Amino acid sequence: MAVEVEAHHTNTEMAQSPPPQVDAGTDVRLKVKVSCRSGCDLSGRTVEVIAQDATRAKVVALTVFKEGFNETDSFVVKAPIHLGECRWSVVFPAQEVGRVLHEGSCTPVLVTAKPHKTSMAVWDLPSPVTMNSRFKIKIGVKCSAACNLMGQKIRIYGQRGKRVGTALLGGVPWPGTSALYWAEVELQAPGTEKHHTWAVRLPAPHLELPHEDASHNFHFTTARPPEHVVTVEVVAQDTQAALDNAHVVLRAQSGPAYRGHTGEDGVAKFAVPEGEYDLYATQGDEYPTFQTTLQITDDATLRAEIPFHFEPYR
Repeated sequence: MAVEVEAHHTNTEMAQSPPPQVDAGTDVRLKVKVSCRSGCDLSGRTVEVIAQDATRAKVVALTVFKEGFNETDSFVVKAPIHLGECRWSVVFPAQEVGRVLHEGSCTPVLVTAKPHKTSMAVWDLPSPVTMNSRFKIKIGVKCSAACNLMGQKIRIYGQRGKRVGTALLGGVPWPGTSALYWAEVELQAPGTEKHHTWAVRLPAPHLELPHEDASHNFHFTTARPPEHVVTVEVVAQDTQAALDNAHVVLRAQSGPAYRGHTGEDGVAKFAVPEGEYDLYATQGDEYPTFQTTLQITDDATLRAEIPFHFEPYR
């Protein structure tokens, strides 16, 4: 005599879906929910993630039964390394236990694999740069998926797109970061006193996973060679105590600005060409700014007194 099997209908859906676009070849986090119309506990049963080429990408167990729903833990599958749209099928296979057959069910998951985005930064740029001098800058590049960019070549372009330098990214990320690969490069400053805009570019890296190329413009000003040293002593007006880390700016009235900070002794020094300058000194945005104008024809020392006892700006 045949044993009658009771059939239970199931429904499979996503408890956690991926974003529409993901970096090619990276981890995609999913979570699956399966329900039975009869409210059965399906803990321990499995669901499968079937890739577009019909291969099984993942098998995971249902681990949580709550309020009539069965869920997997959060899990990851790898995004395809090829760019474009990819469709996975998340399947709860038909499974018979005792006299109950839980019918199979599935739900699609659609993602688009995109190239990894790379971003760039330039720092430690002198301000200003002496005309016709050699100067150094640091250039950093980071991948959106934290890929290793060691050995990738960056190119620096000056006016009219002329290449003025190249560098290879090193193998150790910048301290305090996980994946900012960087290089220091020495460049030749132009021989004209003006503001310049140069560009740094990284063509699409030659890596297993596809990456976008990246570019970044940086700006600097060239100035005449320095002739005199200006020493600025920044103190509190009431106590005459030296102010550490005060921001000091010497701005030429017909040229660039020279910026610096005082040390523990309250002193900042600048090597500048002869000319007329506006001097600004402040301890922070909440304090007044000392300001004066000076004519530099020789080495000079100036005392900047910042008042501290006043009603703060509101």
